[in-house]
Amino acid sequence: MIESAPSIEPAPSIDPAKFGTATIVSRREAAEGLWVMRIAADFELGYRPGQYCTLALPVGGKLVERPYSICSSPEEDEIELFIERVPGGELTVPLYAQPVGAELPVRRRCKGVFLREAPVAGQAHIFVATVTGIAPFLSCIRTLIRRQERGEWSPEGRVFLLHGASVSDEFAYLDEMRALTEKFDWLEYVPTISRPWLDPAWSGERGRVEDVVRKHTDRLGLLPGTASAFICGNPQMIDNVKGALRRGGF
Repeated sequence: MIESAPSIEPAPSIDPAKFGTATIVSRREAAEGLWVMRIAADFELGYRPGQYCTLALPVGGKLVERPYSICSSPEEDEIELFIERVPGGELTVPLYAQPVGAELPVRRRCKGVFLREAPVAGQAHIFVATVTGIAPFLSCIRTLIRRQERGEWSPEGRVFLLHGASVSDEFAYLDEMRALTEKFDWLEYVPTISRPWLDPAWSGERGRVEDVVRKHTDRLGLLPGTASAFICGNPQMIDNVKGALRRGGF
């Protein structure tokens, strides 16, 4: 019998002009396949609320990259990400296996124009998200709170965040958002689940975000011309929420 050694694929080259290194400094499990992690880059990685950073890992002899929206405020020292492990995902599966202390390549520039205009002067804000889509809104809210505490910003209208998930375990920021809602009268957070039969103990809102968004915007008096809406999640949900709001005159 002739045996041969397994072939070793060469590691992909990483351009230091495009990539720096980030270290995973903490992580917590939110639910099955959902986790929050914080990373610290070895370079200045500037961004604004609503932008994303691009992480990478060498997989199968090539460098696999994916963008992830940032949860943290730009004023924080570390970058916080809320990530879903996609079954068979080329990057999320190996990324999920990375322990605290692991290093990974990260692109030196954050990108994205979502929330570029937020906060809109003189307007209330409607934020609609599903599961990890809450990330850019968290970044925005955390930043607005810091600015308010320094006297650099004053709310001109309510900030309403409607957050959808299948079951309540997927609300990774439930405690934080409820505490902030209690502390700041301009902020309201409404989590809603779409599969209540799987979560009978849940006593909060029920229904998909597209089915309850008009109920809550009407309740709060968020009318066309007085409020701006921003939506983050899967494309079908975004289209459905747009339709619901447009039927209301937005």
